[in-house]
Amino acid sequence: MPANLKEIFLIGDVHGCYYTLMGLIEKLPKKATLIFLGDLCDKGNFSKEVIEYVIEHNHQCVKGNHEYMMYHFMKKAFQKGDLSSKWLMKKGLGGQKTLESYKKNPEHLTKHLEWIASLPLYLEIDQYFITHGFGLPYYKRKNQKNSHALFVNRLNNATFMQDWEDFRRYDVINIFGHCNFDEVLREKRFICIDTGCCYGNKLTALNLGTLKTIQQKTDKRDIK
Repeated sequence: MPANLKEIFLIGDVHGCYYTLMGLIEKLPKKATLIFLGDLCDKGNFSKEVIEYVIEHNHQCVKGNHEYMMYHFMKKAFQKGDLSSKWLMKKGLGGQKTLESYKKNPEHLTKHLEWIASLPLYLEIDQYFITHGFGLPYYKRKNQKNSHALFVNRLNNATFMQDWEDFRRYDVINIFGHCNFDEVLREKRFICIDTGCCYGNKLTALNLGTLKTIQQKTDKRDIK
């Protein structure tokens, strides 16, 4: 990990939008260190390509709820034809798009699932607590065995209000995705950078040194 935070860029929820991701990366410094905030898969057309890119370039990534679902349900769907999971049956979750993206290259699946299993739930760099979901209310409990809240919690969760008096005292800033907004949401102790790429909006990268953003409008090839 580079000592200079200005070399680090955090990238929000890609959701299978490969061409959008490539467009964003062209705008970043060539020697940038990239960290992905999870939800590389589902909804967009190119989940397999996005995951392969991140693995092949040895980029870091925290686990998102969509990686969690892919890991738990993809093998049954792909190898046993079991399409009964909520991940596949509920259209809004986008699992069908991910399943389709692997049909032409099934040899990638085992490698990708093993990689997903190895992903951390959070990273800490300097004062920044990096998670997929809104993790700040769970900062004290981040190392508990069952810490799935780090990738499923949302800003509108009641925990936000219940724990506010407690977590506002933490000397950390939580940077996360999962909750999509039209623009980056900034507060004193947290920044949300999911800007709805898979819904036709844009993909965001946040520089960890300056907290400035670089964005790429969604490529229509990713969501048509």
